[in-house]
Amino acid sequence: MKWFSFIAITVLCAATGCQGIVKPSASKERLWGTASLMVVAEREAGRIMVIDSIRHELLGRVGGLGNLRHAVMTFSRDGRYAYVIARDGTLSKVDLIRLSLEKQVKVGENSIGVAISRDSKYIMVCNYQPGGVVIVNSDNLDMVKEIPAEMIREDGTKLISRTVGPLDTPDNLMIFGLMEGNGVWVVDMKQEGFPVIKKFWDVGETPYDQLITPDGRSYVVGLLSSEWVGVMDTWKLDEVRKVDMRERREGKVKEGEKVPVYHIPHLESWAISGEMAFVPAIGEKRVIVYSTKDWSFIKSIPIAGTPLFVVGRPGGREVWVDNVDAPGSEAERLVQVIDVETLEIKKTIDVGKGALDPQFTPKGEAVYISVREEGKVAVYDTDSYRLIKEIPAEKPSGIFCTDRAVKFGL
Repeated sequence: MKWFSFIAITVLCAATGCQGIVKPSASKERLWGTASLMVVAEREAGRIMVIDSIRHELLGRVGGLGNLRHAVMTFSRDGRYAYVIARDGTLSKVDLIRLSLEKQVKVGENSIGVAISRDSKYIMVCNYQPGGVVIVNSDNLDMVKEIPAEMIREDGTKLISRTVGPLDTPDNLMIFGLMEGNGVWVVDMKQEGFPVIKKFWDVGETPYDQLITPDGRSYVVGLLSSEWVGVMDTWKLDEVRKVDMRERREGKVKEGEKVPVYHIPHLESWAISGEMAFVPAIGEKRVIVYSTKDWSFIKSIPIAGTPLFVVGRPGGREVWVDNVDAPGSEAERLVQVIDVETLEIKKTIDVGKGALDPQFTPKGEAVYISVREEGKVAVYDTDSYRLIKEIPAEKPSGIFCTDRAVKFGL
């Protein structure tokens, strides 16, 4: 039977030229997959770096992307395309295989956030100016809808609020916050016309960022001028309840040491490990730990500076946190590692001046850190905490792994 199969295949190949059999390419052109790329914004140059996080090799750069001082990006579900929103309202579609700029449109004058729908068909962008949100087709970036975040002032006049976010949920909803409106709106991306199906008001003063837990169940909105965050059950969509962000011990509120706020922490980077949330305190040198079951306080962990990004290592055993402090200080060089079992600092690493935004490879064997003031991206082994490599970069800032393509809220 085996001999017959061999003869049959041989005859078939002779007849067809073996068109169905893939031969190794004679081309020396480098090919790569997109499941574990690191995309780094070079903020001053208006371009991104694309890095192979398996070999830790720079694959190339794509420029002409606008003002990347607060660049945010999301990815198509297959990881092929990065959608980069620049602060100047430029939305770019970048091919991560060809390393080319495929399409670019202007969606605002001052943009702050971007998200992709569950089916990967639509992109939503939040705008500071002119306010509101826009929805575009992910294929050609054509405008599909504008949603003015309109509110009525106490004197009866209308105002289009600045918006923040957005993020997607497992039910293909998009949620964003209204800064001046002190509100949270929910858009149904499944329905024709993308209607706003819920509007929550008086959630707290000045929503500035938001996150969703990895299971997609709990939505959290951060508030710049309130002592709480708002939490909403995305299954019920019935309320945005207030969760006090101050410590409570024996019924008394304990205030932390207030220090200058050099950067506002990103809620998106809150670390969720098991049933605990690790939260950066605004203007305080600590990370606060809460239970995600009832959002009760568990512990406050002192760190060297004020936290900006608090990031969980895949697997959940560690949380890595950067430190923001006065320029030139020792603290701004440090990234600290929190042991999730003991809730103590287990390792402090001197990464370099302006070390920010630790981001892990998909399985967490390595972490990438922007070292902006030294012009490099540092790569560390997370088992030994040993430096693997330094990759030159021009004022690197945000780091985004393509595994975000299959995660909610990113």
